[in-house]
Amino acid sequence: MDKEGSTAPRGSATERKAPESGPPPLPDEAAVLATSDGVVSFGPVVGGKQTVTVTDEYTGQSVDHPVPKDRTLVVVEGEPIRQGDQITEGPSIGETATPYKSEGGSIKRFFKRFFGWLLILVALVGGWVLQHYGFAAIREMRQLERIPHVDAIAVVEGEVAMNGIASDEGEMVPGHYTDRRSYYLYWKKEEYVEDDDDGHWVTRASGTEYAKSFMMIDSTGEVSVSLESLITNGHHPELGLDYRRRSGDFRYSEYRLDPGDEVFVFAKAVATEGTPEDSQTPPYQIEFDDEGASFTPIFSQNSSEQAQRSEQGAAGVMATILSLAAFALASVFLCVFLRVHRLLVFLTLLSILNVVTLFMIGMKMLSSDLNDGGDRLARHAVSATAAVEQQLNLEAGDFDWDGALADFQGQEDQWTRERLIGIRHDYTAAIERNNAILNRFPERYLAPLWGIQREASILEEGEPPPPDSEIRPSPVPEILTLLGGIIALGGAIWGGLTGFRRVKIKRYIENVPTSLSTGLVYGPAEVKGRVALYQGEGHTVTGPLSGAKCCHVRYKVTETRGSGDDRKTVTIEHWTDQVPFLCRDAEGYIRVVPEGAEVQARLAVRRTSGNRTYYEYHLMEDEELYILGSAVVEPIEGETLEVADGNNDGFPFVISDRNEHETMLAISRGGLVRMGLGFIGIVMLVTLFFTSTGSYSPSDFLLAALTAPACLVLSTFILMFNDLVFLRNRVKRAHANIEVALKKRMDLIPNLESIAKTYLEHERQLHRDIASLRGILKERDFSPEQIDTAIRADCAVTERLLALRENHPDLKGNTVMGDLMDRLIRVENEIALMREGYNDSVELYRSGAQRFPEVLLAKTFAFKDADLLRAELEVRQVPQVSMAT
Repeated sequence: MDKEGSTAPRGSATERKAPESGPPPLPDEAAVLATSDGVVSFGPVVGGKQTVTVTDEYTGQSVDHPVPKDRTLVVVEGEPIRQGDQITEGPSIGETATPYKSEGGSIKRFFKRFFGWLLILVALVGGWVLQHYGFAAIREMRQLERIPHVDAIAVVEGEVAMNGIASDEGEMVPGHYTDRRSYYLYWKKEEYVEDDDDGHWVTRASGTEYAKSFMMIDSTGEVSVSLESLITNGHHPELGLDYRRRSGDFRYSEYRLDPGDEVFVFAKAVATEGTPEDSQTPPYQIEFDDEGASFTPIFSQNSSEQAQRSEQGAAGVMATILSLAAFALASVFLCVFLRVHRLLVFLTLLSILNVVTLFMIGMKMLSSDLNDGGDRLARHAVSATAAVEQQLNLEAGDFDWDGALADFQGQEDQWTRERLIGIRHDYTAAIERNNAILNRFPERYLAPLWGIQREASILEEGEPPPPDSEIRPSPVPEILTLLGGIIALGGAIWGGLTGFRRVKIKRYIENVPTSLSTGLVYGPAEVKGRVALYQGEGHTVTGPLSGAKCCHVRYKVTETRGSGDDRKTVTIEHWTDQVPFLCRDAEGYIRVVPEGAEVQARLAVRRTSGNRTYYEYHLMEDEELYILGSAVVEPIEGETLEVADGNNDGFPFVISDRNEHETMLAISRGGLVRMGLGFIGIVMLVTLFFTSTGSYSPSDFLLAALTAPACLVLSTFILMFNDLVFLRNRVKRAHANIEVALKKRMDLIPNLESIAKTYLEHERQLHRDIASLRGILKERDFSPEQIDTAIRADCAVTERLLALRENHPDLKGNTVMGDLMDRLIRVENEIALMREGYNDSVELYRSGAQRFPEVLLAKTFAFKDADLLRAELEVRQVPQVSMAT
């Protein structure tokens, strides 16, 4: 559980209120008492009662305790319990009560792992399928871009991309709800059905009717288009809504291909028989059988070749991005279930999945695409040559394209001349387009390896290429690029920044050594132990559901509202309360002030009553604790350190009821999820950048996927560099804190001189020590050597004053002397505590800067070494001043 809700200090204006609506108060009597010592485990529900088993630690015998189903368990599975201990307590809430902080039995863990691995498998398979679909869409788009637009007069056998208008002559079908006749009709009858979601439309009847074919005309002529071929090959036209009428709860719709509608087709021209020789219509029909051809049929109303390529490209891009997201999800869950917490392992796994998959599929697509392009151009050459020979009544093999333009232009018949020139222009544009694709990167390097060569151009010297020989870019729609770019940028920034923040906390957990209560030093600290509560009113927080005395409680009430798709859960109450407490370890106690901490407390009690659910998360007496925070000087006595949210260069403050390893894994999981989101955002941003220019080369997608290894290298560099900066700043801050404490000491010198002159004028050695200390403390900045010297001089003055105070009883009751000694020893204790923290920081900094490869960064960026403080200084007890005269 991440930090949620608000933490209100006691007595503040935002201090929590009584629950708006909670369960009834707890009963005084315990529901069940343990009858023997042992270890608690949860058994099955028998007769509506939860079985709690207490197993004797020595004999192995078990005693079952049936617990009423309306009671709440307040013991943790696996924890020891003693005879007479209370096992359950809680109110009767009528519906459900969930055992607190239980990880569940073996069956629950089995199903958890099973569904987890199943989710990983689904994500991997889904990513692979989406990757194939995405590249298939891109391949279809690249197939279409190879085919130049052809006019009706220049149609030859093979793949064609054409625009035209449906003529108003020919066989048509009548409308189902209208009198309008059309070439193709899809009708639908729908009924509006009421439900919890305000209703939806359900199709009650539908049907399709169509003519066998129709004539499509353009500015050069006309050609027959077979609708029968379209339908029998399992394809359907993309049509807009032409008619809709509503009557009561029913509505009636028609989607039609009417005479005069603009149409774009990407199909195959097939030679027809029976066309008269003197006909000025090419003897071909447009059919949609894609067997043996390298194209995916398209029949679209009010569209164009460029718009179709843009749609195909957008579909391919989105599928590729979703596949990367699926691989990222699989990588996250794989790391979670394998309990892998290393960012480098996660990014390496993610990089391998994406790069290998994109590389394999991309290379396969490139090879297939280039071979298809070569085969298509070869078929086009054969078809175009045969059409010219047929038009000129030549024998097969008698025609050569060299110098053919003059012969074509010299034809007397206008229709023949325009057809021959049109065929040549179409073939020329196909060659130029194919060669332009082979000149791209990486096609120009890979094509020769696969035996694919450029086709010689048939353009004559000085002849400009046909207008349609240049492939016009077909970028994804601007709205998709804009919205997708904003989402990708936001995901990359949020995921990257917050992910790195979580990973940094995880690395702090790994790198900061654990301190016992007796060895705690000033600065960043890590402690482990158990909760110990202060005694007395106002030093504990009572759990509203469990009734347990705690040091931290987070309470939440949710309510389910609405139904169906409108069903939602809202939070109607949410507050957090906490008090300072002690962390008990093997050596003693450490005071902890939780204000400002990220408290990771697992769910303790959950209850459901009606449409409301009540949650309590808490830290109670004797619970296991892991704390990462800052050890600061306790502000009241000033003799000890406490763990709090110190001003320590943004060092985290985490309190968890798990052990160190589990806490690290929990934080790491959050970091990996965020880093995965950041990675997806970066890849999506790079991919959209390429596709916004109309480039859909597999190399672009591969380059986008290579941002994963780039992120890997950059992440490694940033994390290691930030670790060194943190360790160096920790040393600087510890050094600066000591300097501040020494300057506090400087403020006490006038009082020292006054005491020495008034009461200890004859103590020459004390005067010399004070003068020496004054000379040292006049410095504005202190090197480690100067700090050592100052500490030794300071100790000499303090020890001399303490000795003289003992030798002069009249000084013990002097208020001025007592106040001075109190302030002297407090500052000295502060310096002593900070000295240990400084030396600890120096040791960590040196260790980090000497590891490989951090040592390379340290030398490259001139990280300087730091010196330890050699002077010894111990914490003294503040003397008690007697005011008796």
